[in-house]
Amino acid sequence: MKKLIPVIIVLTLALSACSGFPLRGNDDPVTDAEMATRVAELLATMTTPTTEIAFPATSTPMPAAPEPTATPVEPTAVVATSEPVEATTEPTAEPETTEVVAGETVTPEATGQPTVTPTAVVPDTDPVKKLGTPSSVDPFDTYEKWAWPTGADDYITVNFKDGYMQMTGLTTMAGWRLPMVTQQTNSYIELTVNSGTCDAKDSYGIILRVPVFKEPTQGYLYEVTCDGYLRLWKWDGNVKPKGEAEILINWKESTDIKKGANQVNRLGVMAVGNKISIYMNGVPQGETTDGSFKAGFFGTFVRSVTTSKYTVKFDEMKFWENPAQ
Repeated sequence: MKKLIPVIIVLTLALSACSGFPLRGNDDPVTDAEMATRVAELLATMTTPTTEIAFPATSTPMPAAPEPTATPVEPTAVVATSEPVEATTEPTAEPETTEVVAGETVTPEATGQPTVTPTAVVPDTDPVKKLGTPSSVDPFDTYEKWAWPTGADDYITVNFKDGYMQMTGLTTMAGWRLPMVTQQTNSYIELTVNSGTCDAKDSYGIILRVPVFKEPTQGYLYEVTCDGYLRLWKWDGNVKPKGEAEILINWKESTDIKKGANQVNRLGVMAVGNKISIYMNGVPQGETTDGSFKAGFFGTFVRSVTTSKYTVKFDEMKFWENPAQ
């Protein structure tokens, strides 16, 4: 049975829009004047941080437990029990050498075999293999494509640099921001992330189906940690007195996550009707059903749990509206 947990939340959002403000839903270009107007109105209506989701500490599950616990459990680091042993196998080919001829260094001729650069393999389970062209793509080169709010508040700071949207947590509390994109009912959302200089429980992810753009106090959150865990949870900040969080997919250690610092992962969330499925690098990680929020807006979030001022680097984000199932 899923357990409702009252918690305190500090929303570190800096986004909103005036009534009737146009939200983007495609890749049509906008003029400089239109963008300037959007950004000015956006920044003028930024919401004030209120509360943040902080899950209480719980006991660590035993390694031999066959089933996940019903209570959300914070992931624990895996500690090696022995020193790594170097391989002793001798190489099968002699290393290349150079010849010295009349004071010159001569390199032996190439064998004629082409050098193959490995490329990422897209698994057959990856939704992008059948979804076709996305409805919209933001490469995060600048804030302008989807009109992301930048700058800092007491909890996070957002800026665009070196081809990334860099989001830094200024406290241990999670903070998220939403772009000015039309709300989604049925969609597949994919986020490519460079984990940056992270450690242990530092985390990042996708927030989706936020019902009210100007008051983003509800939604689903797909969270991934630096040390290789993931989960899906729901937040309803409108429940009195302090809001409620519900775990929909409990903490799971996944070998599909490229864990550690400066690793690139692709997070995916398929939300169609009441069914929500999560993916990691194209591999399914779990699914659930929940009808609390049937449509809404989406964005990204960061939590500086272990590292002070942890900065995650978001590389690209895409969405497909009304994906074929």
